[in-house]
Amino acid sequence: MAKKPTIVCVPALLCDSRLYQGVKTSLQDDFDVVLADTVQDSCVDAMARRLLAVAPDRFVLAGNSLGGYVALQVMLLAPERVSHLMLMGTNAHADSHEARQRREQAIRLAEGGKFMSFVDGYVEGALSPHGSKAAAPVLEAMARALGPKVLISQQRAIMGRPDMMRHLKDFHVPATVLYGEADHLSPLAAHEDMAEGLPNAELEILPECGHLIPLEQPEAVAISLRRLMAR
Repeated sequence: MAKKPTIVCVPALLCDSRLYQGVKTSLQDDFDVVLADTVQDSCVDAMARRLLAVAPDRFVLAGNSLGGYVALQVMLLAPERVSHLMLMGTNAHADSHEARQRREQAIRLAEGGKFMSFVDGYVEGALSPHGSKAAAPVLEAMARALGPKVLISQQRAIMGRPDMMRHLKDFHVPATVLYGEADHLSPLAAHEDMAEGLPNAELEILPECGHLIPLEQPEAVAISLRRLMAR
């Protein structure tokens, strides 16, 4: 029996395997869907190197939000190992001053014992009204399970990531940039920039979907991944 292709999924801020559970369920008959570890390191480069250390020689790479930053760093380090790339609700630009201020505020809340205040705002901002009823309890459970220390280390990793826009032209793999139309955390313009900067990318926009696309619309992500891997 032929070995199944591997899809390495990289989770978003304060998310674990539950972010991609629906995607995995849809694809597991044909693909080996595995989750990258983003909780042990405090910089994106270390997360990418940890992923590469355990991934197969060749794999499909999908990242949401923080996972997209890690995926782009993987492309910088080892583009020859990635067969196809999916970027969801993410950004190839470095953080703006305003974005850094928001992350520093999140760190202050976590350090000051107000972690759940951040989580409440994150749940509201990351999900669309259409998906919030079912997805909100899952997101809150993931955030609670990971806790304030992971929030702090992940926010610092995000703030410290490099601007990747100038590198996109060198990433020639078939790519899909997936945007949720109700995403209030990553703007459409950032996704358009990535789709234009990548030589072999297509932009897909999902209606009635927020920032955490694999959680809100896993079947759409699975369909998009199948379409991407057929290219």
